[in-house]
Amino acid sequence: MSDDSRDPAVRASDADREALVARLQKALGEGRLDLDEFGQRAGAAYAAVTTAELAALVADLPTDSPVEIVGTRAPEVQTSVFGDIKLAGPTVPLRVSTVFGDVRMDLRGLRTDVDRLDLYLTTVFGDVDVVVAEGVDAQIQGRTVFGDRKVDLAAVPRLAGTPRVVVHARTVFGDLKLRSLAPGESASRWRQVMDRLARGGQG
Repeated sequence: MSDDSRDPAVRASDADREALVARLQKALGEGRLDLDEFGQRAGAAYAAVTTAELAALVADLPTDSPVEIVGTRAPEVQTSVFGDIKLAGPTVPLRVSTVFGDVRMDLRGLRTDVDRLDLYLTTVFGDVDVVVAEGVDAQIQGRTVFGDRKVDLAAVPRLAGTPRVVVHARTVFGDLKLRSLAPGESASRWRQVMDRLARGGQG
């Protein structure tokens, strides 16, 4: 059977469109596209009918690294489209991006021997919410369009041996949040309210 993948009339599949948007997200994270360009190209990708139309959307982007496929993606990168990304545990990816979803990262269980941890988080139409343990030196850098920037870190001495966490974040129509919580405290705002109400009722 002949290979027809080079035929400009080949119709694009949903997988083709998702793979191309993932490539655009990578370019956004690298600074090759701004948020407006990304939004325009992503919209055109979902409206594309043929593979030739998709190829034209990335014709000016580097081709030296292929689009990553779920399951073989390098562990330091994670992307999503139309969905939240929620991460916690001893290790987390260093670069995370999504569209129409939140990026929520709980670093209280993080295990690392580095002195400084730089995280690059991007979302369009969603929030970036990072939680660190009380006593961890952390800061957030970046900008939001049509959103708020909130930092709520406990005023406690820095814990010896913990890394400095620097969050480089960008979002459109969403908030940037950096906060610290004690071990075992729920990262969910709604759960925190319910727990306080329950304790008040018992008192």
